[in-house]
Amino acid sequence: MKQLLIVVGFVFVGFCVNAQQKFNPQGMNYLIGPKLNNIIYHDSVFRGSNEFKHLFYRTGDPELLKLYSKHQSNKIVGQSLGVIGAIGILVGVNNLSGDTKGFGWGMIGGGLLTSIAGGYFTLSSQRNLQMAIALFNKQYNTTSIGVGIGNQSAGLVYKF
Repeated sequence: MKQLLIVVGFVFVGFCVNAQQKFNPQGMNYLIGPKLNNIIYHDSVFRGSNEFKHLFYRTGDPELLKLYSKHQSNKIVGQSLGVIGAIGILVGVNNLSGDTKGFGWGMIGGGLLTSIAGGYFTLSSQRNLQMAIALFNKQYNTTSIGVGIGNQSAGLVYKF
C-alpha cells in the first residue's frame, strides 16, 4: 500500500511540473535556473548582475532601475539569511547532546525560520527581476522596418 502511494505521488507531481518555459522571441526573457539568473535578449544570454547592468542602465528609466536595485538587494539579503540559517541549524544540531538541549532546539528553530525568510527574499528578488523584464519589454521592445535608398543602391533596414 505504501509503495502504491509513492508511485501515485510521483505520477501526480509529474503532471504538475512543466519542463519548458514560455519564450518570447521578440522581447527579453527571464530564465529561472538553479544557479544564476539568465536573460535572453536578441539571441544573447546575459548571466548575473554585471551583465544585467548593461541592459538596464542604458535605458536610464528610474522605474526600471528601481526594480533592478530591489532585485539586487533582495537577492543579497536572501542569500545571507540562507547561509545564516544553515549555520544556525548546524550549531543547534551540534548542541543537542548534553546540557544544552534547549539552546540546541532554539538554534534549530531560529535557523529554520531564518532560512525560510531567506527563501522569501530570494523569491521576491526573482519576482522583481521578472517585473523589470516585463516593464522593459513593454517600453523598449520596438522593432521597425524601413527601406533605405542611396545614390546607387536600395536596401531594407530592420532595427530592433
